[in-house]
Amino acid sequence: SVIFILFAFAVFFWAGFEQAGSSLSLYTDKFINRSIGGFEIPTSWFQSVNPIFIVALAPLFAIFWNSKLGKRLSTPVKMGVGMIILGLGFLFMLGAVGERAANGNIEDEANKAALMWLIMTYLLHTIGELCLSPVGLSVVTKLAPPKLASILMAVWMLSSSVANFIGGYLASVVETMGAGQIFTFIAIFVMICGLLLISLNKYIVKLMHGVK
Repeated sequence: SVIFILFAFAVFFWAGFEQAGSSLSLYTDKFINRSIGGFEIPTSWFQSVNPIFIVALAPLFAIFWNSKLGKRLSTPVKMGVGMIILGLGFLFMLGAVGERAANGNIEDEANKAALMWLIMTYLLHTIGELCLSPVGLSVVTKLAPPKLASILMAVWMLSSSVANFIGGYLASVVETMGAGQIFTFIAIFVMICGLLLISLNKYIVKLMHGVK
């Protein structure tokens, strides 16, 4: 039951996280200043930012999770914090929207926001991913009965698939609702989910029978 509870929260996390390849990329292509020293960075290159941050930060998180403080944190708390950090990442995109609004017509593609807003969004999203993804994979292997381990691992990975359907829908309504509204909705919703997961910590930990 714990795996399915965490699965439900993971779906909403990945639905927000996968905006990197959809609504964030669309916004970057039109409204982010990608020029550095006269060279305009192709939008597709920004899909490499997350892997770069993963490689840079993963060793630090591995050290932290194995520290005394890291070991005291339960899986629901780690995942809840990851969701909150993901939501905070979208606030930087709202900063980009706000900068463009302050500079003039937000429909004008010549009105660009600073690149740093996007980089900070990717940084926080990567931190959120490192709080949730490896932790979720680990707890599934610990909680799953040996005979059902592969099936339940597949169920966990299914969360990304379900999330992509939701994420695709969110990206499709950016044009009608506006990027600012979508980013605000995702930020608030994901942070609420994170707080809810943390509030359920004692209940979920009790169901985990000592597994962290």
